Amino acid sequence: MATNLKNVDLNLLVIFEAIFATGNISRAADRLNMSQPAVSHSLARLRELLDDPLFARTARGVEPTNKARELISPVREALALLGQHLGGTTIDLATYKRLFKIAVVDPVEAVMMPPVVRVLTTQAPGINIECLQIDSTVHDQVRSGALDLACAPFPIDTTDLVVTPLRPVEMVVVTRRDHPEVKKPLDLETFNRLPHIALRRDLRGMTSVDQGLSPTAPPRRVVYMASKVWSMPAMVERTDLVGMLPRVFVEDLLSRFDLDVHEVPTELPEQHFYMIWHTNSQNDPGHIWLREAMMDSIWTNESTHSARAPAMAPS
Repeated sequence: MATNLKNVDLNLLVIFEAIFATGNISRAADRLNMSQPAVSHSLARLRELLDDPLFARTARGVEPTNKARELISPVREALALLGQHLGGTTIDLATYKRLFKIAVVDPVEAVMMPPVVRVLTTQAPGINIECLQIDSTVHDQVRSGALDLACAPFPIDTTDLVVTPLRPVEMVVVTRRDHPEVKKPLDLETFNRLPHIALRRDLRGMTSVDQGLSPTAPPRRVVYMASKVWSMPAMVERTDLVGMLPRVFVEDLLSRFDLDVHEVPTELPEQHFYMIWHTNSQNDPGHIWLREAMMDSIWTNESTHSARAPAMAPS
C-alpha cells in the first residue's frame, strides 16, 4: 500500500532515524530531548502510516525490520540534504546523543580507537560506539544502514559508497624470540619452508598478501588458520609458527609478546586500510565528526606520512 506523503510528518522521519541509529527507544528519546512515551507514540504513528512494525524488541533494545533497513538510506539522504541547506554542520559533543555502529579490522581498531574513546569518556557522554565483527559483507551492511562506516583492508565496489585510503599496510614477519631455525635477515627459502599461521581463508581473501608472495615458490604451508588477528601473536610466541602481520599492529603489541620482527623477504603489492561510508552520510554532522576523529587518530599514530590520500567518490 502506497503511503501518502502529505500524511508523513518530517519529525517522524527524524525520530525514525534516531531510533535506527541508537537501537533503543530510550536513547533515541534522550538524543532528541523528548520523553520516551512521545517517541513511542510517534513510532506507532509511523508504523501505521507505513504498515510495518519497523522495529522489533530485543533484550538489548530494538532491531530494524527489513522495511526499516530499506528506508534508512533514503531517509538519511533526505535529512542530510535538508540539513545542508538549513544549516547545522557541527555538533555539540557535550549534548549530542547517538549510537554509532562501525566495523573496524582488528589491527586498525587497536591503534585508531583508543584516542577516540578518550574523547567519548571526557567530552561526549551521549555518544556510544558499537564495533562489530568485520567480514566480506561489510559493504552491503554499510549500504543497508546496518553500519555507519567501516575500516577494512580491501578496496570494494564503490557504488553508493565513499572510500578513502587511511594508511598504507606494511606487512612484516613475526617469529618467537630466538627461533632456532630463523636468522636475521630472514631469507626467502627459510620463510617458505617454515610452517605458518594465518587468518582463515575467507579473511585472507580480503587482502592480496598471498597473491603477492613469490609466484615461483610453492604456496606457504599454513598449519593453523586463526579466526582473528589478536590470537596470532600468542600462537607465534608459544610455537615455531611464522606469521605475517601489519607493522603498525606489531609495533603496538611488542611490549606484550616476546617476538622477533623480520622484513618480508619478497616484494608485496601495495595495500591500504580503507574507511568506507555511504554517500547519504556525507553531510551528516555527527558522521562527519566521527570520521574526522577516527582519521585524525590513525594519522596521529602514523610516524611517517606526507598527506592524506583523497577520498574516492562513488563509481
